[in-house]
Amino acid sequence: MDKNFRESIEWLSVPIHFWEFSFEDTDEYSVEELHNDVEHVIKEVGDARNKETNVKATIMTDWLMTDHKPFKYICDHVESLIQQWHKEKSDLDLKTFMTTCWGSIYNRGDYSELHAHVPALYSWVYYVKVDDNAAPLHFPHEPGMYYKPKSGDGIIFPGWLSHQVQQHQSDNERIIVVGNVEGTGAVNYPQRSFTDVNL
Repeated sequence: MDKNFRESIEWLSVPIHFWEFSFEDTDEYSVEELHNDVEHVIKEVGDARNKETNVKATIMTDWLMTDHKPFKYICDHVESLIQQWHKEKSDLDLKTFMTTCWGSIYNRGDYSELHAHVPALYSWVYYVKVDDNAAPLHFPHEPGMYYKPKSGDGIIFPGWLSHQVQQHQSDNERIIVVGNVEGTGAVNYPQRSFTDVNL
């Protein structure tokens, strides 16, 4: 065994891909109706976490809210974007599934601790209601990035990427929907068939 072996090292510069997304008015939902419905559902369902996770928000709903129409509407849109990107940009025939999707409301002083969403392939945040003073999403590792959206903006990023939300300094609510996407699939070139390996 190498006496100098290290399990973790920050060495390579790895390009990280982000998506931004938004919604347009449709026959099923106008953007205003979508936002109103999400806010109504979050407040009706109420807090299920009591700030016991890394999310220290006034309200954090149950982990999987896709049985509520506006949440499923957003989740389906996100999954479609991810699948389409892989279809156009890679050789991976990716089938996705939403493992978690919840809503949160941050009031003044609320925040989230530094965390990642491993083993999720992708994580995302959709901003239902934010103002100019709302706490941004912060990716602190070098070179670092602050994502400061408007209401109706969303971002998709790798699930392994650490992020946090610093203290919310606005008197207005910061209302978001958050989710994690995992995937399975196969690449479009010949591969060895799967076999059990016995050591």
